[in-house]
Amino acid sequence: MPRFLHELLASHAAARPDHLAVCWRDEQIPYAELDRLTNQLAQTLRAHGCHPGDRIAVLMPNSANALFAVLGILKAGCIAVPIDNTTPTHQLSEILGESQSTMILAGRVVRPVLEELFAVEVLVHPNLAAITIGTLEALPIKGDQFATAFSGIDVLRMPTEPLACRATSNSPALQFYGTGEVASAVGDSSGSTIFEATVIASGVQNPTIVSHADVFAFLERVHLTDDLKESDRIAVAPLKSPLAGAVAFAALAAGAELHIVPQELLARPRQLAVFVRSHELTGWLTNHGVLSELVRSDSIVDGDLPSLKRLQWTGDALPAPILQVLMQRLPLTQFVRIAGSPNRKLSRQTVEIQSLPEPEFLPASPAMLEVVPV
Repeated sequence: MPRFLHELLASHAAARPDHLAVCWRDEQIPYAELDRLTNQLAQTLRAHGCHPGDRIAVLMPNSANALFAVLGILKAGCIAVPIDNTTPTHQLSEILGESQSTMILAGRVVRPVLEELFAVEVLVHPNLAAITIGTLEALPIKGDQFATAFSGIDVLRMPTEPLACRATSNSPALQFYGTGEVASAVGDSSGSTIFEATVIASGVQNPTIVSHADVFAFLERVHLTDDLKESDRIAVAPLKSPLAGAVAFAALAAGAELHIVPQELLARPRQLAVFVRSHELTGWLTNHGVLSELVRSDSIVDGDLPSLKRLQWTGDALPAPILQVLMQRLPLTQFVRIAGSPNRKLSRQTVEIQSLPEPEFLPASPAMLEVVPV
């Protein structure tokens, strides 16, 4: 029985090294390669002064690199602090200060943010100057005010052996700020917003800290892995909340394929539906606004998404007419609503079965589950 989240990856890499682990755009990365790359990142972090228990910020769009970063950080015995890359600079500096992050793993797209951070915010928070910047991009990222200490090329030169983990199963693994939901401005025909989620409210919210044991306990409690198989294909949303992280680790626990949703699709429901359809996904975590827009725009038709076994969403309860259309058009899909704050600690959530009043014309559908705070 694994004690640490990253051990899920190592066990499958040993048992089925060639099985597909990550699908990202045109790249297909098997479990053995994912295990090797994240070992090399852990070695890189340790070589650049990171110690077990250090907090390392992940500041990049949803991508394969973001997943690599979190896994590599855990393998180094450190704590991953995923931060939305659209976070305003002054709030980013507050998060870095509050979390006492010693390093930032950054994507090239956040270069302007880092430039402003080290040009302006460092005057208010001098401790920012001590933070090391690294990137998993092939080439270094340089600005007038900062430069990365290592790049993806440097990572690939590091040893591939795993590091000894000096943590315990109850040690913190991930630290989250905000809701982890994607902001959007999708509107209905009247011009009003269907959904609009902000990552961070005014000021920095208290962090949610999740241990390795918290995630394992949650996966067992809600049976997220019970129906998952090696052949499953799971959509990976930004790992900015405990729930999104739990879904990704559930896929790893089952040895399934992780299909990473490109950042630019997250607020475009119609293109997102195309992604789910073309990748033949079997599991998808989204929010109520995306599903509302899919119905309003007729982007889902009868018998659509035949591979989709479980559809989970966060946010508000869907209006009955919208949910009825979805259940009618996706009769083989199990619908799961995640209720309450998605930022609530995983160990304080449970699952209840709810029934949906169905009119006579609505076909029988799988049980509808609701995750609610204890």
